[in-house]
Amino acid sequence: MRIRIEIEDKGLKSSHEFESQNMDGEALRERIIGFLSASGVFEGPEVKGRSAANAYDYPGSSGTLMDRLEGFIKFEFSNTWFTTQELREKYETVADDIKLSTVSTYLSRMNRDGLLDRRGNRNNRQYRLIEKIEPEASVPQNYQRQNSYEKKRAESRW
Repeated sequence: MRIRIEIEDKGLKSSHEFESQNMDGEALRERIIGFLSASGVFEGPEVKGRSAANAYDYPGSSGTLMDRLEGFIKFEFSNTWFTTQELREKYETVADDIKLSTVSTYLSRMNRDGLLDRRGNRNNRQYRLIEKIEPEASVPQNYQRQNSYEKKRAESRW
């Protein structure tokens, strides 16, 4: 099955083609709807400007790639388990292409730093954002992350 979507908005034209031989119609439909939702096609004009700004706030051009991925995960996957591939596909709908190995490396680091929970074996690994209690106002976020890493590292030595 092959589906081609052409979008024209304020002089910006884009076309997107979805093709699958091994995916059932429902799975392909869900991917296309996810793509269109992320691109803001389903939103009205009063919401579209705000949503477009939000879509680019988390993976925006500021900060490191790790910071952008972290923000993206907090926005898109705040209450759910996700795979490396799912993160990559959603991230690429609103930002630049990214290698799967890069996503995997950053997810491992976020798990090591105590930001993400991880389950499953190497072939079926999933991640989830760890719910955190509001940090104390006097302790900087970077210090907490470093402290969490050092704690896990010390525990693994024993």
